[in-house]
Amino acid sequence: MSYFRLIAFIFIIGLFSCNPISERKQPPPSLNQLAAADLNLNGEQLANAYCAACHVKPEPDLLDQATWGEKVLPEMRKRMGLFLDEDFGTTMPIDMDVPKGIYSEFPLIKRKDWEKLEAYYLENAPSKPNPQASKAKIEIGISGFELIRPEYSENYADLVTMLRIHPQTGELWLGHRFKSLFILDPKNDFQVKDSISTDTAPIDLHWKGNNEFELLTMGLMDPSNDSVGVLSTFKKSDSGWVPSPLIGDLKRPVNNESYDFNGDGIPDQIISEFGNHIGDLSLFLSKSNGFEKKVLKNAPGARRVEIDDLDGDGDMDILALMTQANEGLFAFLNDGEGNFREKTILRFQPAFGSSDFRFEDMNADGRKDLIVVNGDNADLSQILKNYHGVRVFTNQDDLEFEEEWFYPMYGASGLEVGDFDQDGDQDLFVLSFFPDVNQKPKQDLLFFRQDKEFQFSPFAPELGSDSHWLIMTKGDLELDGDEDLVVGVFEFDDLYSKPSAPWSPILILKNTLK
Repeated sequence: MSYFRLIAFIFIIGLFSCNPISERKQPPPSLNQLAAADLNLNGEQLANAYCAACHVKPEPDLLDQATWGEKVLPEMRKRMGLFLDEDFGTTMPIDMDVPKGIYSEFPLIKRKDWEKLEAYYLENAPSKPNPQASKAKIEIGISGFELIRPEYSENYADLVTMLRIHPQTGELWLGHRFKSLFILDPKNDFQVKDSISTDTAPIDLHWKGNNEFELLTMGLMDPSNDSVGVLSTFKKSDSGWVPSPLIGDLKRPVNNESYDFNGDGIPDQIISEFGNHIGDLSLFLSKSNGFEKKVLKNAPGARRVEIDDLDGDGDMDILALMTQANEGLFAFLNDGEGNFREKTILRFQPAFGSSDFRFEDMNADGRKDLIVVNGDNADLSQILKNYHGVRVFTNQDDLEFEEEWFYPMYGASGLEVGDFDQDGDQDLFVLSFFPDVNQKPKQDLLFFRQDKEFQFSPFAPELGSDSHWLIMTKGDLELDGDEDLVVGVFEFDDLYSKPSAPWSPILILKNTLK
């Protein structure tokens, strides 16, 4: 590389170390370009160049020294194809059946450069994880809600994978890891009214009337690159519920929504194929003989979508949360002819742990805002992170959003938004699957009552038992006009040993307004 090309190359890297993402005009150098260059850069400059080539550059203070040095940096080095003597005898990519291309087959960084990059992170990282910022005090007890823990006589695993409340009947539909779907009757203490066998664990459901529903099953719930997820229709017959596959070979799907994008009168399907090392955000367009797959984003970590007219042109667009490495919220803007243009709305650093989002008007200004929870802690960096929590990004028009409010909450992973107290503004329920077990009160389920615009009072339920909440859903269980909340339990121990206690899969927060 010539002297002048090297100067230009370093100048580009300098831009990436200074400018906010929204101001960047030129794409970062690729890893192949970096590998071919003879770089005379310090550790920080190397981090700015190499990390920005794939995702938002994480700052050293996001993780402690041990987590960087023992977990994250070795994995990143291997992904760039630099294997050292210390790696032999450890688990290698070939041992994990990792698809080709995830780990480079040749080094993309020179060892001397890697050592400088590694030293930059280790020298600037804290010795211990940074503590949470000060936050509003949590009150015990949630006024306006009655806690109900239904009792069951049989011993069964507490492994809830899905919860939905039927809008017409108030029945609670519960998906279970052991290939089952249970219908619980709110008029009979939530006892099992019916059960339906499924091919794998249910993860999403949409009713098509009282006698038909669509069910998304995940395939393998544990991290996997296999394509065994299925979207099926179930129809009621005299002999029970009869399944019929609609779309198969899905990569660990976790969410689906439908809308007729091509105007043929048949709903198309948007499926978040979360995957593991590979995955897709996919649009399945209805055809006379089935569906045609159109990949909107070829990347793992698709978590959830919402359908809305984001740009006000009369066509419905797609808003998607991506949660692996290149984390963020992305819009897919419809040109009216079934073509979609991707636009980045928000980007997050790769340890952010995005988990869920909603698109709702939080300040009654007529514009929908973004509510995001982040707290996924099941990957390499399983430490307490002070940037985990719940955030509101307010709509500034033209698909620009600014962070307005943040409440720190370790492991925040689930979200429901609604006017639960019916005072005219939106409140929040947030759960955590990865809380700090030493915090008092335990902060694994919090209610945020909005008292004034973006002034929230946090409350924790007064619970007598300890459970691990994985999912929750809102809805009207009693059909009395207010919204209740149901929280589902997932106990990993129940995967490996026979339960010794009666089934206790749910907690109900019954709204007592009406």
